[in-house]
Amino acid sequence: MNKVILVAHGKLAHEMKKSAEMIFGALPDVQSIEFLKEEGLDSIQQKISQAMTDETANYLILADLFCGTPYNASCGIAMKNTQQSIEVVSGMSLPLVLEAASMLQGNYLSSIVKHLTSVAGDTVKSFREQIIEEEEDF
Repeated sequence: MNKVILVAHGKLAHEMKKSAEMIFGALPDVQSIEFLKEEGLDSIQQKISQAMTDETANYLILADLFCGTPYNASCGIAMKNTQQSIEVVSGMSLPLVLEAASMLQGNYLSSIVKHLTSVAGDTVKSFREQIIEEEEDF
């Protein structure tokens, strides 16, 4: 079974989950963890570890910033916990959360990560560039 943990600065992870649920409905296999200004690496690692209650699950941790404290804490947990399949991906966005949530059932965790990293660039679009491309197609 695959599960997702969203972890980010401030309340972004909680709000990201709420936004995803507006589109998909309840996401019981997605958890969110906030990282507050007064907290440090140890406290966020503790929160992430406490969220990983299912020892038989594979965990995809989506963090907001590469090399930010939530990302670094997640990587530390993944490196220490060699008995469980844990993947950490940075660049959390609503499109990536939706992609991950839609793939949780019936896919290997490595396949989900590969898909997310391959589509990440496609989730950012410039209106002006899209208009120019469409005009050129006619």
